[in-house]
Amino acid sequence: MERRQFLAVAGSVAAAGCAGLAFPRSSSGDDGRDDDSTFTVDDPVATDATAGDGTSGTPPAAELEILSTASGTIDAKFQLKEYESLRTVHERTRELEYGERAYLSGLLTEGTNYLFDLSVDDSLLVERPVYAGERVVLEIVDRRTVKLVERRLL
Repeated sequence: MERRQFLAVAGSVAAAGCAGLAFPRSSSGDDGRDDDSTFTVDDPVATDATAGDGTSGTPPAAELEILSTASGTIDAKFQLKEYESLRTVHERTRELEYGERAYLSGLLTEGTNYLFDLSVDDSLLVERPVYAGERVVLEIVDRRTVKLVERRLL
């Protein structure tokens, strides 16, 4: 019975964490954080994943996808670094056309947090953490604008 209660509480906390990520926090508070605070996962329980068999384990690998809706062709540079050591694990520049997607999920390891950089035409537009166990989808709107389309816990 205790295991069921634990799983129910952990599920509630994870759901609350997802809801907190979906709604931006006010930047007018006294906590000194700006609107980028919606990009962080503050609750350690929310980042602790449960394996498919119901046992606690390593969080799954993150999922990272980039979509281009910019007109024409752009040069996009992707760089992934391990969050703790800042060791570069992937760096690539490629052309993206309108409607094309780049999937970086296959490069991400279970239980590892990353720092992701996205440059468009040699201009750094995004430098964000990507935490283990979350899905992030970014949209390149134009050569100067990147929009967060989805960010949720897996």
